[in-house]
Amino acid sequence: MAEIIQAIYIRETETRQQPKPHTVYRVEVHAAVRNWVVWKRYSDFSKLHQRLTSIFPKNPPPAPLPGKRFFPSTFSDPAKIEERRRGLEDYLRGILSSRDDRWRQTDVWKEFLSIPTGRPLDPSALYTSETWLDEYNEMTNTARDIRSLINKRSTHVARNEISASHNCTVHAKKLLMTLSARLSNLEQGLGLLAGGVSYASEGQVMSDGELRRRQDMVSTLKDEKDALFVLVSTGRPEQDLLYSQAESAAISKRHAGDRKALLDSSTHSSSSEKEKDATTRATSHPNQQYQQQKRQSIQPRRGRAFGTAAAKNMVTETEQTRGLDNEGLMQHQQQIMADQDDQVEHFNAILARQKQLGIAIGDELETQNQVLDELDNDVGRTHTKLKFAKKKLGTIK
Repeated sequence: MAEIIQAIYIRETETRQQPKPHTVYRVEVHAAVRNWVVWKRYSDFSKLHQRLTSIFPKNPPPAPLPGKRFFPSTFSDPAKIEERRRGLEDYLRGILSSRDDRWRQTDVWKEFLSIPTGRPLDPSALYTSETWLDEYNEMTNTARDIRSLINKRSTHVARNEISASHNCTVHAKKLLMTLSARLSNLEQGLGLLAGGVSYASEGQVMSDGELRRRQDMVSTLKDEKDALFVLVSTGRPEQDLLYSQAESAAISKRHAGDRKALLDSSTHSSSSEKEKDATTRATSHPNQQYQQQKRQSIQPRRGRAFGTAAAKNMVTETEQTRGLDNEGLMQHQQQIMADQDDQVEHFNAILARQKQLGIAIGDELETQNQVLDELDNDVGRTHTKLKFAKKKLGTIK
């Protein structure tokens, strides 16, 4: 079932520079359920008029088509462009409001306004030479937007703003998927335009030079799409780099502590060997051992524990501190405290990351809820419009 067109407006014009300077007209089509826009040149209106006249030679369209001026040209005169805009709008409205619907029932009219006919159409088969360039320009802008989002994500990652970087990644991936789908249609449409078999090309064959130029444009856009895909896909390792660096720093510090402990253990082993030699000498001379124990009992006890701990002998030496002097012991304690501070900072970074991930998940859920609410509202509006359309159909019957 085709759309029922209720109104047509041409309110805006635009000057474009490719393939050469020309003026296009923005045709707004208002149907019972939805609205859409098509851009047409004056040559497209002229072709529509010629085809309608050839189909119905004895019944031309009710409104005349504005004539084409060569000297002077309409392109350089805004007043003449405005006059032609009003004339083209009257031409389309005359066909739409006429009681005779023979022109509105033709495929030429439906293709000109891009009216859905109820049968599936290949989007790549609806390109003209100008609309193909318009689609290419829009896709180039989309690729530029994706690269801008990737740069913003890198800035957020550097600032440890995980929620903002996650939103940039999600938006960039959505735009990249849309770009990939539209790029395949653009490439297929170029092949159809080159052979003149597109629905909108009307059998016009593209020149070899123009075909090569547009193929190069498509290849450049495909390379840009592949590069953007790599940048978007490698976003997570860049984000985890901050935490991997902190982990590697903590591991290197632990390895340094292990090396120091190993060196200390070697010094302890050498001192223990000396003590064993002294013990063997003492056993060989019992009198010397007795005299030495007596002198040690007379001399005061020396150690690095003071106060009640020294009196009760509660503090004992460990394997790591036994071979250290007072200065080495102080450095050892400072190293332990520094390692503990690094572990606390690392744990704090992990907690902050978990918090940001929770916030990002909450934001994503809120966004999905908003999308569902908008979808619900759209379904409600569509249901209302369908009821209104059914009511009008019942009145017509």
